[in-house]
Amino acid sequence: MTDSVTTSSTANTVTIGGRYEVYLDRPLGSGGLAMVYRGHDLRARRDVAVKTLREEFQSDPESRRRFRQEARMMAFVSHPGLVTIYDLVEHGNESWIVMEVAPGRNLKQLVEHNGALPPGEVIRILEPVAGALEHMHERKIVHLDVKPQNLILTDNGSIKLIDFGLAQSVAPRQDTVGGSAFGTAAYLSPEQASGSAVDRRTDVYALGCVVYELFTGRPPFEAPDGPEQKRQLIADHLDVDPTPPSQIRPDRTLPHWVDDVTMRALEKEPRHRFATALDFAKAARHGLERDAATTQALSTDFRVGNGRRRLRVPAQPAFQPDSIADDDFTESAPSPARRAWNLGGRVAKRTRPVQRTIWRLALIFAMGNLLLGSVLLVRQGPEALVERFLAVVPGATTEVVIDGLNLRAGPGAEFAVLTVLSTSESVEVAGLSESNEQGRWWPVTIEQSGVRYEGWVWSEGLQPNEWTGRLSFMQELVEGGQDVRDGIGDGVETIADLWPL
Repeated sequence: MTDSVTTSSTANTVTIGGRYEVYLDRPLGSGGLAMVYRGHDLRARRDVAVKTLREEFQSDPESRRRFRQEARMMAFVSHPGLVTIYDLVEHGNESWIVMEVAPGRNLKQLVEHNGALPPGEVIRILEPVAGALEHMHERKIVHLDVKPQNLILTDNGSIKLIDFGLAQSVAPRQDTVGGSAFGTAAYLSPEQASGSAVDRRTDVYALGCVVYELFTGRPPFEAPDGPEQKRQLIADHLDVDPTPPSQIRPDRTLPHWVDDVTMRALEKEPRHRFATALDFAKAARHGLERDAATTQALSTDFRVGNGRRRLRVPAQPAFQPDSIADDDFTESAPSPARRAWNLGGRVAKRTRPVQRTIWRLALIFAMGNLLLGSVLLVRQGPEALVERFLAVVPGATTEVVIDGLNLRAGPGAEFAVLTVLSTSESVEVAGLSESNEQGRWWPVTIEQSGVRYEGWVWSEGLQPNEWTGRLSFMQELVEGGQDVRDGIGDGVETIADLWPL
């Protein structure tokens, strides 16, 4: 810390600490408590940003205490996503913080110029910001002023979080100025607005407001300009649920996960939000990648045979073909063989020898499996006939393996969220699964705080159980018969193509 201020001969330039020139006619920004000016480090020969309290706060001991606290707290924090604090200079009633200058424009300016951003661009902004916040949170520091104006998109494409004027250590009580909680009303969490205790989830809420604005082009709540604007915004943050982004911008056709992750970050109760900023970013990344995988899988070439769809080319690895249940597709028309048989044409007559041959082979296959089962039963006992495998099965009780798993009113992400499940909570599988383009969904029941919920969860959020409920050789027989049946349909279809009616 340097304790010297020298005023230069130029009215608009002052030299502080004997080494930092401050250009008072070149402001970089301003806030409720302080001003930031462009400056230059004469020794290191580099441009800097210099921050000082507004004149009306310079003689206030509490404001100066917080100002010094900002510099000392952040002096030991170093992260690529955070501006670096270089020095604290004090003299008389003036305090100055010297820090890294981040040339570029803030996200508020970016949205005002370009409008709402594509989901992929939003995630590329969210991830480094979440990393910077996590670095602060690991050191028990919360920012408390996360907003688009404090996020700089630098000229080299990186994101910098600036302005630590409200940052404080995590504590049972929120630090205030003059008995009031400071912050920007449009991005203020309910607990910060009410003066309650704050922690890392407070920054998660503010980050959710930023992400909401990047997706929609506007913050979650807006109010007309005027003396009541701040009061109205705070009241909305305390009592009103924001409208999901997809409903604010139906023209953008935002994927369902955008609503899911954004609305969770904006939960009124901190315990219902993402536990960390990184969890928020990971959930958003997962939604983006799953959406891309599903889109690629659905665009993969299909061929239709016997009323059932089969993949000709495997989809991207993230997509599991066996997650599509057989009952998801129904026959819209008779198979070629049945159609030809009903018409009494030549094709039906010519397929009879083929069908007889295939059925003879199927019978031989079945007899061989029965013989094998008998041998295993005699030599190794009943256990040899039982296959053990991992699966989610109706009637079983299993555990949740994804923290924050949504229990929905129906089998799909478009249904309302009934409650949020935590890792290791036990649920009872209430019936058969249903599948759609989003994956497989299981009906489950769970009791939370004396309330019984019935709904649907995503299959990947449940722990499979070891199950021994079927005979392996019989299952192979059934599956083999299934293949034979499909083969008959394909063979007859081929003949129908060769000998059209």
